[in-house]
Amino acid sequence: MTVPGRSALLVIAAAVAACQSDKAARVDFSESPRNFVATDYNDVYERWTRHDYASRDVEKALEVWATFKSWEFREAFIERYAATYSLSDADRSKLRAGQMSAFREAYEFNVTAQSANYKWNDLDKANSPWVVTLLDALGHELPREAVTIKVEKFPDMFEREFFPAKTPFSKTYNIRFVAPPNADFVGIKSGAITVRIAGPLGRIELTWRS
Repeated sequence: MTVPGRSALLVIAAAVAACQSDKAARVDFSESPRNFVATDYNDVYERWTRHDYASRDVEKALEVWATFKSWEFREAFIERYAATYSLSDADRSKLRAGQMSAFREAYEFNVTAQSANYKWNDLDKANSPWVVTLLDALGHELPREAVTIKVEKFPDMFEREFFPAKTPFSKTYNIRFVAPPNADFVGIKSGAITVRIAGPLGRIELTWRS
């Protein structure tokens, strides 16, 4: 039997790692009921969070952690939030209804961002050099007018509990995409969505794939 050489073994190992990474990155876009408990939140948060950065020379021009607020994510969030704040059954039902309404209305992302130069971290500005778009697996892209970007001002302890990518140098954004009527964009029904952040300093693409 022929024993693979070192280079071949490295190629095989890389291929296996890539397959494992791809498998780990896959998500469930369905609205099937989950039986989460509060302690499941961290794993679900990691599953729905993507991280990447754009570089300029040796600096990170923009580094982001984006969490897609899918229904699975929201289910886990409800459990963690309800346990953290000891919600009554009535308040828990209100929270769930609100989360479902938000999920139906838009593709919503919690984005934590930081930069080597704080002036570059300005996704919410009308004159920002960064353009944020959402694409489906078929290449359909939502226009600029479909996105709303706002800076979030969460209490520090809340953010560290629910969106732990926060750092002393980061800024948190709420990014929502609403597809216009009769748009070609089909979103998660295509099997994948990608948030693209592009500008003169680089490009970041964050993908969620079923």
